[in-house]
Amino acid sequence: MSKTHKDEHQQKGILRKLEVKRGDDTYDVFWNGERVRSRVQERWLNQELCVGFGFCGEEYDDILRQLNDCGKAIVVL
Repeated sequence: MSKTHKDEHQQKGILRKLEVKRGDDTYDVFWNGERVRSRVQERWLNQELCVGFGFCGEEYDDILRQLNDCGKAIVVL
């Protein structure tokens, strides 16, 4: 079974923060303050966040709502 960024450190109790910022028709993804993806096209954003980070379904929908409302989304675990 593969692990996502969301799953890493789960047992260690380390605070994890995902931030997605919208730019000019692309998105930058930050994990714990470090840019880990840049210039992600909208058609690939679901794959990046769900497969790579574990934010699927309702969590992904919440991220999209935040992006549409204010241009960035923050999820703290």
